[in-house]
Amino acid sequence: MDAEPLLAALPAEWRGRLTPLAGGLTNRCWRLDTSRGAYWLRRGCADPAALGIDRRLELLAHQAAAAAGLALEVRFARPELGLLILDWREERDWRYGKPDLERLMSRVAALHRLPVTWPVLDLPTRVGHYLRRLAPVPGELSRLLPLFERSELNPSFSPVFCHHDLNAANLLGERPWLLDWEYAARGDAAFELAVIADSFNLGRADCRAMLAAYRAAGGELSEARLQARLPWVWLLTALWAAQQYRHSGVPLYLEQQQQAVHRLCQYQSELEWE
Repeated sequence: MDAEPLLAALPAEWRGRLTPLAGGLTNRCWRLDTSRGAYWLRRGCADPAALGIDRRLELLAHQAAAAAGLALEVRFARPELGLLILDWREERDWRYGKPDLERLMSRVAALHRLPVTWPVLDLPTRVGHYLRRLAPVPGELSRLLPLFERSELNPSFSPVFCHHDLNAANLLGERPWLLDWEYAARGDAAFELAVIADSFNLGRADCRAMLAAYRAAGGELSEARLQARLPWVWLLTALWAAQQYRHSGVPLYLEQQQQAVHRLCQYQSELEWE
């Protein structure tokens, strides 16, 4: 949606000057300058269901997190169009510099304590969703799927409120604010931390430091469960990127797919040597 039709979809009080922003992989974002101040405006992707996104649940999750001081307040939303307006913040995201794991874990542990009754993200079900959309599945991915039948990769857990996409681009400022609630649901805290570990390319020592900070902030999680969820992060990344590449042809998606598959192949090789 171009600037003029987008502004026409907003109430009169939200119309102003739009400046496109670089960044997001699936959504389009702008800086919106109005007589009341500056805001961040997002227009969601055209087919959120294809990516497993429920815009209604996204809004509820964002509002719950904002009420707890973990996310920016929603100023305006139209879930059916994927429209979202938040305050503009002159702060940098966490793609730059070394992550402050203690500060981040205090926020994540607080999120995981919030009482919600929403559906649970079932990882095999989400994988199945992508596989159906991708059919026929690329051969390199098909050969890796039997790995995920192993019992050690399917630990039991008590679901908590999770963001499920806390990569470096979704962490803003020193607090940090948690951005982009598209995949929020109840889930395994281990998967949440595995996403963070993958985003920041944390080694074993840094993962242990992250776990220690999470426990110090009141969370409960074993190292074995965290390690069991890392391959799921790589698999879902590969499937998501494969679907995006098939529909868009953007090389970045193919690169993401290949990187995730490479990590899975390394993991498989390590298992064979044990």
